[in-house]
Amino acid sequence: LESLRAQGRNDALLASARAEQLAVVATLKRLVEIDSGSGDSAGLARIADLLDAELKSLGFSVERVAAPPGPGVSIVGRLRGSGQQKILMMAHMDTVYLPGTVARKPFRVEGPLAYGPGIADDKGGIAIILHSLNLLLAGGARNFGELVVMFNPDEERGSVGSSSLIEKLASEVDHVLSYEPTSADVEAMVLATSGIASIGVTVTGKAAHAGAAPELGVNALIELADLMLRTVDLDAPAKGVRFNWTTASGGEVQNMIPDKATVGADVRYLRNEDFDATMVELKQRLEKKRLSGAQVALSIVPGRPAFQAGEGGRRLIEKARAIYQELGLDIRVVPSTGGGTDAAYAVKSGKPVIESMGLPGANYHSNADEYVRIDRIAERLYLSVRMIGDLVAGK
Repeated sequence: LESLRAQGRNDALLASARAEQLAVVATLKRLVEIDSGSGDSAGLARIADLLDAELKSLGFSVERVAAPPGPGVSIVGRLRGSGQQKILMMAHMDTVYLPGTVARKPFRVEGPLAYGPGIADDKGGIAIILHSLNLLLAGGARNFGELVVMFNPDEERGSVGSSSLIEKLASEVDHVLSYEPTSADVEAMVLATSGIASIGVTVTGKAAHAGAAPELGVNALIELADLMLRTVDLDAPAKGVRFNWTTASGGEVQNMIPDKATVGADVRYLRNEDFDATMVELKQRLEKKRLSGAQVALSIVPGRPAFQAGEGGRRLIEKARAIYQELGLDIRVVPSTGGGTDAAYAVKSGKPVIESMGLPGANYHSNADEYVRIDRIAERLYLSVRMIGDLVAGK
């Protein structure tokens, strides 16, 4: 079996990828040593400057695109080739960490692992993109139509300021490769990720003395409690919809009928159409008030939409698995996860999109030390370069 897997292996590329490993570790160190949380204007400016220079050194033209309301800019690099196929490679430069985190948790290497804030999510993805391009271009490849690279500054806040740019760039290419991390324990690629939305409801009633004349008031808390109970079954895990009331407040003093109460819900969904249907049902149920004098106001704040790989994405995943099998390794296919991804914006273009092309890592979005597996750098570079090579060759 091993010999059959190795038959299609590009040994020259694998050797080059192994030789590139130390350079990737050096790039990881440079990236990690810059605090670049989503709201850190100084840190995001520093990392944008670094990536601007790196892409220009590879021959790319670079454009900076503002991403309001956040303070950063998206870096978009373009390189024309002699072929037809256009590829978009994307990762994000922002992290979830506050300024000063790097000083407390500096970059370090211990055996097969490298540690640092944001090293997996998603500075490892940035490093793989940069060094994949280095290997690809050093080998003289120019048979692509155009290579487009995007690094955005607000992914950890839902890509509010960069989502339209992602959709636009994806619509202009033939394939999209997204370089979020994969798991350190089991390397996997996902077929679907959840969409996210925040729901807020404000109930306005009428204040009255709770002891002397409660019947003159309209109790906002009573209406709030009733609407929560009459909507609780909107949570439908069998359909991939999670709807949960998570915050509530109301009332100011004990002897007064409360005239205002609020409640908030977290909503996750695997299909955008199921979210739309749930919102229609929610509005209908909110109209069936227990107290006729209560006024109910609904707020829906959509976040990142759901991602469905679709047929094109499935083909890319199977291609990735076949390439990895050339190295005697496997990639697991995960049906769905509860996390969000910028791939959800890219896939709205209708183009094939693959997620999790970054480094295997762990402990992102946690208090534990975030890390990546540097003993998988060569393999992930091989996967990335081979994937691009096959796609531009029309394979």
